[in-house]
Amino acid sequence: MRLRGLLMMGGLGLVVLLGPPAFGQVKLEGRWWTPLGIIRVSQKGLQVSGTLLQRCQGCAFKKGEEVLKGLLLDDSLSGQIRYCLKGKNCKGDGWAPLVLLVARQGKVLSGAAHFQKTECRVIGKGQGSGLVLRKVRPLPPKPPAPLASSPDGGMDGAVAVGSEPGPQTVPNGGVAVATAGSEPPQVENPDPQSLTDEKGKQVEPEEKPLDPKAYEGNRTSWRSAMEEGQGLMEAGFFERARKKFIEATELDPTRPEAFNGVGVTYYARQDYDEALSWYKKSLEVNPNFGDAFYNMACIYSLTKKKDLAFRYLDIAALNGFVQPQVLEEDPDLENIRSEPRFQEILRKMKSGAAK
Repeated sequence: MRLRGLLMMGGLGLVVLLGPPAFGQVKLEGRWWTPLGIIRVSQKGLQVSGTLLQRCQGCAFKKGEEVLKGLLLDDSLSGQIRYCLKGKNCKGDGWAPLVLLVARQGKVLSGAAHFQKTECRVIGKGQGSGLVLRKVRPLPPKPPAPLASSPDGGMDGAVAVGSEPGPQTVPNGGVAVATAGSEPPQVENPDPQSLTDEKGKQVEPEEKPLDPKAYEGNRTSWRSAMEEGQGLMEAGFFERARKKFIEATELDPTRPEAFNGVGVTYYARQDYDEALSWYKKSLEVNPNFGDAFYNMACIYSLTKKKDLAFRYLDIAALNGFVQPQVLEEDPDLENIRSEPRFQEILRKMKSGAAK
């Protein structure tokens, strides 16, 4: 069969267009970690809303205030998230449009938000344009600390080992940063593995993020597997290429390119559902993976879902997909190329490519 679109190995990895998927509705209700703090997500049909479980320490948002709202469309949440501005001569807040893919059986939302360009510090955004929200659960109780023995071997006067208090934290789990004047403490993006809820009880992500440093020693082997897979793919040996890409995912599961490569091999065999499942994994590990959003835009263009096509195309541009020539020549975008919105996104990409 012929692979539609492009297959590239570059800074962002492999790019390929995927076939139209089929999705079922998911339930997102529960508590979630966000850069603003822990929120409670409620869901009514396809409508999703998130409210703060405690006052946001970085912004003036109060407990119970809505900071997330959106609509579930296929496998994604399309909507808005609150943010505020901090810094010298910076003030105000607003809503940023976002698109988040539902991943890990509804335990992770991974995607991107479009925040306004500013020199101010934006409270509420993640790294780059990428944004990851994680569902949390109560932290299991720790076993009792061992007791130190008294000199005669008994337990008289024993004290719990390791009972020294740690650093004080603000309610949403971030470490308080000293600031001048009466301004409330700033909250850096908190460590998702050391959070507390509105009652001060610790919570943890149901799906914990992996640490890229744990796989640094596999960097050379990972690249070798990727290059072999790329060569086999270009030669048409899709099953053999798949084995190499899977090997690469095991060598470093924090890199998105190999997951995307596995999806390419399934796409080549017209197994679109399996291709999509691997393709989504690439976004789970890196929400700044702009190539993936571009591919989704192509899918929605092919299926004549123009609004979704433009939404994902815009997010792709925000997340590093700056290849205007691809937009101008890719036949999969033919259904939207005459639209004014397409020309505006193309202009943005050309401007970004010139920088």
